[in-house]
Amino acid sequence: MVAVTPVDPTPVGESPGSGWSISLRGVHRERAGVPVLRGIDLDVAPGTIVAVVGPSGCGASTLLRVVSGTQRPDAGTVTVEGRSGAAAPRIPEVRDRTPVARFGRVRAAIVAAARHAGDDDPEKETDRLLDLLGLGSADKSVHRLSLGDRQRWALARTLAGRPRALLLDDALAALHTTARAEMRDRLLRELRDRGVTTLWATRDTAEAAAVADHLVVMDRGRIAAAGGPDEVYARIADAAVAEVLGPVSAVPGIVEGLTVEVWGQELPLAESAHDGHCEVVVRPENVLLVGADSPGVDGVVEDSTFLGSVRRSTILTSDGSRVVVEHAPGRRLEDRDAVRLALAIVPATVRPIG
Repeated sequence: MVAVTPVDPTPVGESPGSGWSISLRGVHRERAGVPVLRGIDLDVAPGTIVAVVGPSGCGASTLLRVVSGTQRPDAGTVTVEGRSGAAAPRIPEVRDRTPVARFGRVRAAIVAAARHAGDDDPEKETDRLLDLLGLGSADKSVHRLSLGDRQRWALARTLAGRPRALLLDDALAALHTTARAEMRDRLLRELRDRGVTTLWATRDTAEAAAVADHLVVMDRGRIAAAGGPDEVYARIADAAVAEVLGPVSAVPGIVEGLTVEVWGQELPLAESAHDGHCEVVVRPENVLLVGADSPGVDGVVEDSTFLGSVRRSTILTSDGSRVVVEHAPGRRLEDRDAVRLALAIVPATVRPIG
């Protein structure tokens, strides 16, 4: 189920292709005395797509509600295109799990939104959006659509309104994996072509990385990390960030100068660290299955899961570490199989023990 917050049409004299700027300063929000947002500072440049990810309860949905104006911050300021409070322009929001109107036809609602936005040919624009978003049920009542088609309809209706900024709260969640990826790419191209400033909250970290100019990781109401997707993904020493962006493993190592020794290998350090014992933090793609005579560590397979393009296995090593490794799906591993692991020769991230 999907809710769409309406948006005023583009004011006369303003270009529909230029996005609004969004700024948050010291935004704090509580619910029943419990902080949900804690001192949020965030700038979203015009035309930028900012993806927001985090565990359940991180505050991402509340952040979008505050930006949309449907909830007020208890402290701090939200500024949209230089205006705040009641003077700020409303930003449309498409989100999951909110009831839609019981009456109304799919096509008629989209045409009405395009006409209200001043489109020269609302019928033609509606046809384009229906095709873009793969929505073939144009004559159905909206409330009879499947959840996935409701999300397609909500996006089409919102885009017909020519938004200058847009808030998406897991707006593709009801689509199955293949359709979701296709819809993500189509929607992304549309938003970039129009220059729509977008806050895109999602529980799918791959989706977040694929769409974001700027990636924000939230944890317990705070921004735990922010930056380019590749920059944030590399922050695996930060437990809050690593937990959200995928599995990591910690294995023992010894820092000496500019290198760290682990499993008989010497790896360069990603950042300087104090000499001595440490934990080396690694992602599954940087753990390798190697031959018995190669430098590395022995281990036994605890479990192995087929994920389509890769197989993900958990290995208990002889030094007591549990290490997740991703490998070719053709390499089948059974429980208790003996294997040997090594690390790819890439800069290593380390953290102090304890």
